[in-house]
Amino acid sequence: MPKQTGRFDEEYDVVVIGAGIGGLTCAAYLAKQGRKVKVFEQHFVPGGCCTSFSRKGFKFDAGVLHMTGGKESGAFQRVLSALEIENEFEFKEQFQRFVFPDLTLDSSHNVEYLPQKLKGLFPQESKGITSLFDTMKSMYDDVKRLPQLSPLLAKYRDKSFQDLVDEHIKDKRLKAIAYANWHLWYPMWRSSAVDYAALLVTEQLRGYFYPVGGIQAVPDTLVRVLKSHGGEIEYKTFVDKIILENGKAAGIETRKGKRIRAGQVVSNIAARATFLNLVGEKNLPRGFVASLNRLQISLSAFYVYLGIDMDPRSTGFDAPETIVYESYDNTKEWELLLKGETAIPCFGIAIPTFVDTSLAPPGKHVVIVMTMAPYQLRNKSWREEKERFAEKLIAKAEKLIPGLSQHIAVQDAATPSTYERYTLNSLGAAMGWAFTPEMFLKRLEQKTPIPNLYLAGHWTVPGGGVPAVALSGLRAARMILGG
Repeated sequence: MPKQTGRFDEEYDVVVIGAGIGGLTCAAYLAKQGRKVKVFEQHFVPGGCCTSFSRKGFKFDAGVLHMTGGKESGAFQRVLSALEIENEFEFKEQFQRFVFPDLTLDSSHNVEYLPQKLKGLFPQESKGITSLFDTMKSMYDDVKRLPQLSPLLAKYRDKSFQDLVDEHIKDKRLKAIAYANWHLWYPMWRSSAVDYAALLVTEQLRGYFYPVGGIQAVPDTLVRVLKSHGGEIEYKTFVDKIILENGKAAGIETRKGKRIRAGQVVSNIAARATFLNLVGEKNLPRGFVASLNRLQISLSAFYVYLGIDMDPRSTGFDAPETIVYESYDNTKEWELLLKGETAIPCFGIAIPTFVDTSLAPPGKHVVIVMTMAPYQLRNKSWREEKERFAEKLIAKAEKLIPGLSQHIAVQDAATPSTYERYTLNSLGAAMGWAFTPEMFLKRLEQKTPIPNLYLAGHWTVPGGGVPAVALSGLRAARMILGG
């Protein structure tokens, strides 16, 4: 028998759609403050992009492969302090290695390390190196004061990182090295000068850390906090509609027709899905819909997950994370990728078992090889290309880890379509909105045009990455509590 219109099956103070890190942080904090909260998640595990899975004794991180900053520094520390769970995690510090055709660099906590190292390699560019890194440090300081726009940020708000580097550096090899980073989601000429400069300084200051037990330890801990304060979470449940009353969010309706009333609704899912599908275009201001459709979505990624019965250190490969540039000029590869080809401008190799041996059986290791990838391929499908592209990435990794292909015990792969299916991120987006010059200061705020509807996650400020999305959830929760 159909339910009567207006009838609700459950009632909560706050309902959260999606159990990504932003949504879980928001829900856990609200529950801690005494609010009656429930999270609805379409997957059977929490975490969104921040999940892990197991195959034959090997534990693989599905998307997020490290965190910037441990519990002693940065945005994530502020979230842990707010939730009073600083001692719930054990983080191990790690480093990144950048491999170029004729040189190798390792990351460092010391913000002076990289410029000093580069001056030693390129003494003729010393003055430009100093001015470039000084400018980036100033941008980082100014970004912390946003939305107040400093003269420096105003100057570079519409410029790419290529524009910034070209003002200070002449050597082509040095330009490529200055742009080397794991978070390389667009070519230098398509990446925001401000966003990328702030990211580089942030990562040098905060360092790279890995949670013991795998990335899944992060969402699992947040769920424990949520439940310890009386909050609830329901898995394998799709939300099909945000219920509006007098133009205000008043609850949700699931795919199976269950209706839940709530004083506030927080969406941790893709922004366009939130507004165009769950709210409905007819219920939104025309200008907001138009601007939402103009926003650029980030690229996706392709992952190869390997469980191996060898120790890569026996070949001399000893970095937990390595980013490989086979050329100083990857312009052609980027142009092909942006046109929908399976090109590889650069790729990364993560071996988390160098940091946490519990992720694999004794004497064995986890190897994850990844690169950026377009959601839509030109004239072919990922179903056709998945196996071939995985083998291509393995072959590239094998140049650094000789014999790798002969020691694979477990193999799996994820395409952008896989990423979209499990996270419901539009177009398999790895970082939410793109970090292009056109997108600077255009990420959505936690408050929305719909009263009582809030956002959390990498589609809203401050952006992508575990610490940033956790902070977005904390901000949303505090807005709700502040009324």
